[in-house]
Amino acid sequence: MNTTKTCLIDTNLYQSCPKSCKSVLSGNTSIVQLAQSCIAEDKLNSFLDGEVTFNVGISAFYQANSFILNRFTVAKPENQELVSYFLSISEPGSVSDILEHFSIQVLFELFKTNYDNFLKLQDNYKKKYNTRNFFQIKGNQFWKGISFQKICDLILYSIREKNEYSLVSQFIVLLPPAVVSKLQDFTDITMDEERNLFLALGDSIYELPIQSPRIYPHMMNLFQDDPEIYIILSTMEELVKRQETILDITTKLIEYYEEHSFGLTIQNIYSELRGLEKEMISEILNQLKEKNVISDSQKEMLQMVFQQGSIDFLKSLKEDILR
Repeated sequence: MNTTKTCLIDTNLYQSCPKSCKSVLSGNTSIVQLAQSCIAEDKLNSFLDGEVTFNVGISAFYQANSFILNRFTVAKPENQELVSYFLSISEPGSVSDILEHFSIQVLFELFKTNYDNFLKLQDNYKKKYNTRNFFQIKGNQFWKGISFQKICDLILYSIREKNEYSLVSQFIVLLPPAVVSKLQDFTDITMDEERNLFLALGDSIYELPIQSPRIYPHMMNLFQDDPEIYIILSTMEELVKRQETILDITTKLIEYYEEHSFGLTIQNIYSELRGLEKEMISEILNQLKEKNVISDSQKEMLQMVFQQGSIDFLKSLKEDILR
């Protein structure tokens, strides 16, 4: 490979792409010019061959325009593996634009490979993370950065072109409840296709309204002519309402935390949760801990407060410490 080759802004093969390269050039040059002059693809290939550093390789991944990156990804399996690797180690927000500009075909292949690898290691993930949700694994969280319309397009492509219901049914948990409840407004999916999409979840179909309570009425309507599923769903009404309360309160506390730089105080949380059943309080505290809204010590302190039944317990505890 010609090591003296440079791009439009005189960056050579062994130099990292400038951080603003893609945004600046996309507004000042044509796609044809970029495709002819950009050497991001050369850098990615050279990284695979061990000829350039990691920083050069990943900078090329971040700065390559969508045409070049789509072409590189489909060229050979090793390229797809590299793209998946770079996505998995990136912060979701930093690659959302890249995902948004991948073709539906490329997204499908990336997700299929990603999910197949997850299934092979699923038992290990269960033991380590105590969860079955593919999107909760850190290396898969970049998928959360895709817009809901792109997900809808991917679902329809997977169903119509690949007959892959089970695979893309996983995306239901990423879509906002309002979108799931009106999927036919965002795609031209048929009622039968939508039912089959939900059915592809298997037994996990009954976990869905617990994870996302607001889609419960839509599911009841969707399966009203399927006695077996409808009857089971109908027995879940109180459980779904309880979960909706938990999620609403948790969301309210998280929003308060994000809006106020000083965070949540024990008094804030106690005032919001006082009067709820102990199991519900425990679940909300666990969720706040998982979201890093409260620390382990704060969670333990709050548990002690609710066990005592009054926040006045803290005053006496402080007095005992100061004696």
